[in-house]
Amino acid sequence: MYKQYYHRVFYTALKVTKNPCSAEDILQETFIKAYDKLEEIKDENKVGAWLSTIAHRKAIDLIRKEKRAVLLPIEEIPPSRTVEECSDVECICEQRCLEEDIKKRTLMLSPKLRAVFQLSYYKQLQEKEIAYNLKISPAAVKSRLHRARQMMKGTLEKDIQHSSTA
Repeated sequence: MYKQYYHRVFYTALKVTKNPCSAEDILQETFIKAYDKLEEIKDENKVGAWLSTIAHRKAIDLIRKEKRAVLLPIEEIPPSRTVEECSDVECICEQRCLEEDIKKRTLMLSPKLRAVFQLSYYKQLQEKEIAYNLKISPAAVKSRLHRARQMMKGTLEKDIQHSSTA
């Protein structure tokens, strides 16, 4: 059953969440629920539709849960933990998804904003150190960091709104 309906369930979840990591989680949860309820299947021709419905509902539940989540400013996100510091697979996956998302959003910044943001977030340099490295004034660093954070926050809010209306 898993091999036969894997793609259908995955793409149902992906359509709703717009996030491959979340779609994988929903895929797993869908098949776990299906396994628990296997004896309730009366018409084997409708298994695909049944699985898709489960995946769709779980994806909507996830989006509702994320919508209620408190958004932290980017500078308050805890520094990335290494794989060795994570105790389980779920933790590792969450860390990788978060890092990929931040990298993706960072690439959308202009080169000037990206340089300042990367030095602040990844290298954890202070504003004075960033100013020295980039040969710009501390005021310019502060301004660019503010604009970069605002842009990152704006793209995140747009993605959340988009996923909740989908």
